[in-house]
Amino acid sequence: MHLNCTVQSAVDGAVQLTDGSSFDAALIVWTAGNDANPVVSKHTDLPINSRGLVIVRPDLRIGTETEVVPAAWAAGDDAAVPDLALPGAFTVPNAQHAFRQGKLLARNIAAALRGRPSKRYRHPSLGSVATLGLGRGIFQYKKITIKGPVAWLMHRGYHVLAVPTWERKVRVLAVWLTAALFGRDIVSLAAVEHPRDAFLRDGSAPAVTNRASVLS
Repeated sequence: MHLNCTVQSAVDGAVQLTDGSSFDAALIVWTAGNDANPVVSKHTDLPINSRGLVIVRPDLRIGTETEVVPAAWAAGDDAAVPDLALPGAFTVPNAQHAFRQGKLLARNIAAALRGRPSKRYRHPSLGSVATLGLGRGIFQYKKITIKGPVAWLMHRGYHVLAVPTWERKVRVLAVWLTAALFGRDIVSLAAVEHPRDAFLRDGSAPAVTNRASVLS
């Protein structure tokens, strides 16, 4: 584990770090967190903070407490929404907040069009939950910690409820239940890195045709 450095290059599996160290790797997995879309900071004149997030008020209007951008609203990952449950902080860019901010944003726009006051976004965290494999999970809320199958079921149940429409809920739940009974699908990493090889293995790529049907 290398701390306080970033990957500078990974050409041909040779990983170069910004601290001057280097090593060879047969498998490289890259992950990244959420970041503001550069379109917001480079192609708009909206007020942004040092991270490139749109500055918004607690009611999701764009602007500060003293100056508001007329008829402009923002929410979700590209917005720096003040976290009223943690004074001085901003809401974490995750689905838990974005889902609720979207609902409040729609209600506040409707209220503004009707000349009614808007409401401020406030949502205390419901805790953190994660899965660590099939039947394994962890849930933490303040000093309460739950581990094992119960936490795994809490994670699955919460996310199924958050999936829109009953059709999608049933589809997602069916996939999870199948994986719980028969295990997860195994994907060949070689196939992921070189997907075209399967088509060229016999010397020619299969023909692909598209057909469309129009129903009236």
